Amino acid sequence: MIMKKIHLDLTIPVMIGRKTYRYLRNIMVETSILFNVILGGELHQSFSGRNYEREKNNKPNLCRIIDAIFGDYHCQDSWVHWKLVERKRNRG
Repeated sequence: MIMKKIHLDLTIPVMIGRKTYRYLRNIMVETSILFNVILGGELHQSFSGRNYEREKNNKPNLCRIIDAIFGDYHCQDSWVHWKLVERKRNRG
């Protein structure tokens, strides 16, 4: 699964161009954050990160489905990224 993700990460930017890839990726991330906030999640947290937090708290979550689509540990990685950004925001 990791090789599949690495392969996609390398071929998609080449196919559509790096700037277009970054632009589309940013739109997807911001849409995920917006969707999460609409559903009552914390500000700046993605839907994937929220689902990992729900998994940690033994609440119903969609981590298996999300990880199956976006790659192993996607939800966990999203949660870690959110925690790091949140910590940096609270310090500044």
